[in-house]
Amino acid sequence: MRSPRLRRQPPPAPSRAADPPEPAEVIPAGEVVEVLLDEQGYRGAHLTAVVARFDPDLRSYAVEYGTLAASGASGRPLPQLVPASQVRPRPPPPSPAQPSTPAGAEHAAVDALRDGAWWLGVALPGGDQADGRVKVCFPETREVLEFDAADVRPHLEWVAGEWRSPEDMESLKKTPYTKGTQVEVAKFEDDSVVAWFPAVVAKTIWKNSLLVEYTFGKGDGSQLRKEIVNMKDIRPCPPHASAISFCIDDDVEGFQGDGWWPGRITEIRPKLMYTCKIENSGKEVQLHQKALRLRCNWTDGQWKQAAEDLPQTKFREGSRVEVSSNDEGFCGAWFQGTIVKSVGHKFLVEYDTLKADDETTPLTEVIGAEHIRPPPPVIPVTSGFKLLDEVDAFTNDGWWVGMISEVISDQKCMVYFKAYQEQNEFGLEQLRLHCDWLGGRWMRASPALEM
Repeated sequence: MRSPRLRRQPPPAPSRAADPPEPAEVIPAGEVVEVLLDEQGYRGAHLTAVVARFDPDLRSYAVEYGTLAASGASGRPLPQLVPASQVRPRPPPPSPAQPSTPAGAEHAAVDALRDGAWWLGVALPGGDQADGRVKVCFPETREVLEFDAADVRPHLEWVAGEWRSPEDMESLKKTPYTKGTQVEVAKFEDDSVVAWFPAVVAKTIWKNSLLVEYTFGKGDGSQLRKEIVNMKDIRPCPPHASAISFCIDDDVEGFQGDGWWPGRITEIRPKLMYTCKIENSGKEVQLHQKALRLRCNWTDGQWKQAAEDLPQTKFREGSRVEVSSNDEGFCGAWFQGTIVKSVGHKFLVEYDTLKADDETTPLTEVIGAEHIRPPPPVIPVTSGFKLLDEVDAFTNDGWWVGMISEVISDQKCMVYFKAYQEQNEFGLEQLRLHCDWLGGRWMRASPALEM
């Protein structure tokens, strides 16, 4: 059969980049405006200029300002073409009901005139207001400078053809770091992060700025240090877990001088001490295990361990192991056993306490490697278990994760099993501190929290 003829379609028109939107209202020539700069050293600042003309084809303004543009033979500044999206009218002066200077408004968003351009900052208390001086912090660089009151103005945003104050906008409500959130703040040297300092968000401020209060540094009961920082320079606190032991060349962070400093383990010493070589200074310091944690990076909203070449666990015939199960009623339990042999990518395990159907022969089972781990290390409990300690309790032929809900005596505790909403009494010989096998390492709730 003859196939039907297909109707020819005209070739599609070549795609073109979308034109930038034309401004709702063209600013006439001669008007004083402010231009958002993108030049090195001025990025993010607004510079005063005068409109020479509007180019409708390019959706751009030709503006004149002498600070950055070259001059022609007449000495008049040469016009510079700027996209309309980077041009705005000059902000209106404060109204009679509004103070001419935000010196008295603590942490108000302001513009400060610096190097001929207007820079976004935050007003601080403490300026010499009697002499007409205003103290301003710039969160991007964390600089704090004083300005004449005439060179500081309330910050306004040009939105959809109208001026709006930060208080009228919704951006403050969208920050992921609300008041009271525990975070870590980057310390910079030569534009590189050299340490992370624990802090608490004390206040959210305009344009991704936060007031943080550092949680260390004052042992005399005086007020903790506060600082205004940009949101890009903070991260959530890493997971509260620490390795039971560390190895040579481990990427770690060591706690000293009120902050966590990236480094590498160079020596394992007695009594849980380690030598750590600090990354930025190259200095070697001795730190206790409690002051160390495996290094993690906050990338794309997730925590990722810095070292990708973690040791791989190799189970062999005769290896002592513990086995978990996804079966209903076994959540949070680990059963002790021995590897009999490997079966492809799985292992045949003989259990210590679980029995076969005849109730006398040890149960054997083929188990995937994801359900097998080495036996956890023995962690001494020198001063007894404490309320809310996370523990494993030996019952029903296995170790079940729970939490100390009551300390009855030096020898007995009540343990609550959250998954089953039950609690039972155990002797100390039936309990051990809980830890998790993660990434080829034993991890437990970070002992650094005890600091």
